[in-house]
Amino acid sequence: MPFPNQKSRQHGAVLFLAMVFLVLISILAITASNTSIMQERMTGGLRNRQLGLMGVETALRGGEEFLWNLTFNFQQPLPPCVNVDQVACVYTIAGRAVLNGKVQRFRTSKEWLDPSADGARPYGRALSAFTGDSISANLAAEPRFIIEYLGLSGPTQVGLAGSRGRTGAAVLQQNASRVGEHHLYRITARSQGGTGAVVRVAESIFVAMNLTNSNFNPDPP
Repeated sequence: MPFPNQKSRQHGAVLFLAMVFLVLISILAITASNTSIMQERMTGGLRNRQLGLMGVETALRGGEEFLWNLTFNFQQPLPPCVNVDQVACVYTIAGRAVLNGKVQRFRTSKEWLDPSADGARPYGRALSAFTGDSISANLAAEPRFIIEYLGLSGPTQVGLAGSRGRTGAAVLQQNASRVGEHHLYRITARSQGGTGAVVRVAESIFVAMNLTNSNFNPDPP
């Protein structure tokens, strides 16, 4: 027996449920998309920071390589610069441990500095012009480094004087040539990451003979 007026008793319940499920699926899709975008941004940020870290560490090694490979002929190839605007020198600390203004800005600034006026040396190899499979390793700008002369390594004098069992000016004069072999240089490097949103700064200490035209060096052999 047929059921008359069955259609008339339906009031759009199926359509309402379909709309509810459609809204829920849309919310889930949007949430998944936002999560994916956030994860991609986090991955990109991590990659950017890692590129900046690799760039600044590479620049540090470049500064150490620069000092290591200096052709030293006992004519002191690195003149000190306290209040001058040049990079063909090594920055020295002024009176009362006051840093040169450019050195202070280079070490502490959170912004990327203008390479034409930051007083730093460029790293000797291009790190922003890769092509092909290496293009993803490009930095936004070439890393740079600055060199400071920090003076003598103090404990050397004490150890040498004690070993001789003597005191006074005679000991210091006797040890002068050996003390001159222990000079400290601070290398500060700056690098951007894959974009200018990241700026990394790192430092290292390099120990060498006196590479400036101040103080003294051991007599040449």
